[in-house]
Amino acid sequence: MRAVVFADGGRVEVTDVAAPIIERPTDAIVRVTRAAICGTDLHFLHGKAPIEPGAVLGHEAVGVVEAIGAEVHGVRPGERVVVSFHIACGSCWFCRRGETSLCEEHAILGAGPFGGDLPGAQAERVRVPFAETNLLAIPDEVDDERALFVGDVLTTGVYGASLAAVMPDETAAVVGLGPVGYCTVQALFALGATTVFGVDIDPARRALAQAAGAIPVDAVRVNPQMVLARATQDRGADVVIEAVGSSTAYETSVDIVRRGGRVVVVGMYAGEVTELQLGVYWARALSVRFAGLCPTHAYWQQTMALLADGRLDPAPMVSHRLSLEEAAQGYELFDRRLATKVLLAP
Repeated sequence: MRAVVFADGGRVEVTDVAAPIIERPTDAIVRVTRAAICGTDLHFLHGKAPIEPGAVLGHEAVGVVEAIGAEVHGVRPGERVVVSFHIACGSCWFCRRGETSLCEEHAILGAGPFGGDLPGAQAERVRVPFAETNLLAIPDEVDDERALFVGDVLTTGVYGASLAAVMPDETAAVVGLGPVGYCTVQALFALGATTVFGVDIDPARRALAQAAGAIPVDAVRVNPQMVLARATQDRGADVVIEAVGSSTAYETSVDIVRRGGRVVVVGMYAGEVTELQLGVYWARALSVRFAGLCPTHAYWQQTMALLADGRLDPAPMVSHRLSLEEAAQGYELFDRRLATKVLLAP
């Protein structure tokens, strides 16, 4: 079958690889109808996380179940499903508590050694371990393209917005308006927020967030801290969600939150460092919550319901629709910030 693989020199290429097979009785094989390129995929190209040449990339997929193992009863062949980017066993102590992102069998599709060396989803077919936990049926009223995002960024947005717990009379801000930030903006409004600022350096991303209801803040031309202060009688935002995964974004988030405010860190971190003046955090009585990986399974049914109800719509952030064979072009566009979200059709 054809698949997108990591190649030497920080490149991707599309090549023939062995088709997946049922390896365990809890597996399913899904024929992929749509996959997507995520910012996390670029981390491997840039050396932020290790991966071996020839590894199949990608962790966002939607498709049709083709085969199931003998112990799979909750999904059936022919069913349209979305795949969770994060693979959880569904039965360990953490999973039983709904903390599936901390699962003892932790794995991520297409993430190299960091994700348990599972082949990724940018392929014609993908093997999904613990299928009953990691596949979610798609309602008839939701098309494949929209359902795709329930497996990762859209549910991550709902997760971040849920952790933020914004009250209607509070001011929220999202720092970083890439796919996760954009989905977070939508989720904040869907969960009851009324005032959301969106901070980013990219005009196209600000425009998308503004169309979703956010008040855009150009982090290049203005000082976000001053903008939020003027909007809140010099207090700052009640809650800030950092959706980038960079030291600069984190520092901006701390700068623009009010005393006694809350910072929710959704962006992915690996080896980045920053200096903290602990006395400042203490004096300002800040609450900082590192979200970690999204526990997809605890939130994706709610996300799918909001999507089916029309209260969430990730479609506007899709800028490019390419064939699987054009994946290298899609990666280049995304890496050069010329694309907001790239979909691949096998």
